[in-house]
Amino acid sequence: MTFRRHLAALCASLAVVAWLALAGSALAAFPNYTGCPSRSATVWACIDIQNTRGNLNIKGFNVPLGESLEIRGAISLPDEEGNNVFTPARGTTGFFSTSVRVPGGLLGIEWLPGNEVLATTELAGSSSDIHINTDNQSIRIPVKVRLSNFLFGMNCHIGTSTNPVVLNLITGTTNPPPPNRPISGRVGTPSITPEEIRVIDNVNVNNEFAIPASSSCGLGLGLINALIDARLRLPSAAGNNSIEVHNNLALSPAP
Repeated sequence: MTFRRHLAALCASLAVVAWLALAGSALAAFPNYTGCPSRSATVWACIDIQNTRGNLNIKGFNVPLGESLEIRGAISLPDEEGNNVFTPARGTTGFFSTSVRVPGGLLGIEWLPGNEVLATTELAGSSSDIHINTDNQSIRIPVKVRLSNFLFGMNCHIGTSTNPVVLNLITGTTNPPPPNRPISGRVGTPSITPEEIRVIDNVNVNNEFAIPASSSCGLGLGLINALIDARLRLPSAAGNNSIEVHNNLALSPAP
């Protein structure tokens, strides 16, 4: 099959790579193929996915999502099960993010000096933990969120590498536990040329994931952890959380 035919077959499926974003400013011009690996047995096309807007809800606590997160690297052709091997951009994990201000900060008071909290999404593992399946149009990715404030120390996180927030972002319809109800995403508008395909304004959703309590925040007695968990309503079991992310996807033949 030609590159164009492969791209047309994959565009709807690969549009599911829309991301948890706790950040507020654009990462790069779109598309960005910087560091794309050379063509090989496991590298077929360069891929860039950047989110544009969205919302994360934790038990009713809303975090607006900006232009915050990017997946960049390359993918292989799908195997018989529809899985694509993801290869990160050279010298990186392929997962890029910027920070976002948590609404209301630590105490829910926007103007209070020293109250600001920044959150940055990180990959909880390695690039091999990013799993794309073009048969069922899904991507599974474990993440953790670093919280930053002068009181928090250097390793304050929601989720860890051993206990991550696991997202399965789809453009179809979810099947969450109660009290959540099913929600649906959609594939965006494709634009196909022999050299590139773009899919603009995909909507990816998930409302089946759990979010653990914070850990390693501040010094002694767990007081900072308790404040964070009370503010963000953590831990939060599956069925109480949701994410909706709009994103743009681009694919181009690997060099």
